[in-house]
Amino acid sequence: MKGNKNIDNICKIVILLALTGLLLYELISGKIYYYVHPRYLPGLWLSVLVLLVFAISLLMERKRGRHNSSVSQYGLYAVPIVLALLFPVIQGGNGNIAIAQSSIGRDTNNSTNAGQELSEEEDFSTDTEVNQADTNDAEEEIDSFGNTEIVQPAEPEDKSQKYAVKAENGTVLISDEEYAAWYYDLYDYLDDFKGKRYQFTAQVFPLEGLKENQFLAGRYIMTCCAVDLTGYGLISESDLAGGLKENEWLTVTGTIEEYEYNGMKVPYLTDIEVEKATAPKEEYVYYYY
Repeated sequence: MKGNKNIDNICKIVILLALTGLLLYELISGKIYYYVHPRYLPGLWLSVLVLLVFAISLLMERKRGRHNSSVSQYGLYAVPIVLALLFPVIQGGNGNIAIAQSSIGRDTNNSTNAGQELSEEEDFSTDTEVNQADTNDAEEEIDSFGNTEIVQPAEPEDKSQKYAVKAENGTVLISDEEYAAWYYDLYDYLDDFKGKRYQFTAQVFPLEGLKENQFLAGRYIMTCCAVDLTGYGLISESDLAGGLKENEWLTVTGTIEEYEYNGMKVPYLTDIEVEKATAPKEEYVYYYY
């Protein structure tokens, strides 16, 4: 019937366009980085395209008259839009602070566990040798057919060499892009980093059990999305610790040493120099695995 508006169609178009506009705004403004890891950006841009296609397809049917059902059913779809407008992104982190723990080489508390770990290490070494032998055989077999030998780049034995590319006056500069990987390597291969000097941009984090001349210098690391966002830092020793404000930005330069915190051996930053710094464009750092 002439004049009978398709209210269902209009509601759907409005919701689709609102979702598209909201997502597009977050992507263009860069605020999306407070929600999800950059690895998901291609999928999010594809989502924008899909939403637009759906909206256009419905727009082409807007003149088709029909019996309209209750529009209240569409209220649920408006919830994320309303929440995004009422509760904008929280910048500066979520307050979850921690220090990492090495995933290898942990000390044991009794001889039984020590013996068990030793046994596991022996098994692991044997398996490694077998796997290595298999790998060598595979390479020889490939070569016997005249194929080009494929040499896979080996990880450096000294893990600190991965980050020694950019240095000034004996100090290795850690970029925001390197921080997450560097931080985890510190805990897993602390001996490789001890005695070496590093500089990085950090925030001042609170941590229970620290002394008056200690503070936590770190960054918020995201592995997947805002749900797993955690501020990870290094216990740092400085006479200036008492005058530092929580979450303020610093350029920290210091030497890595070993320290025991709550029964764990952790990296410790000594001989520190700190300078005030401005917040980077992207306050979080992202771990790629």
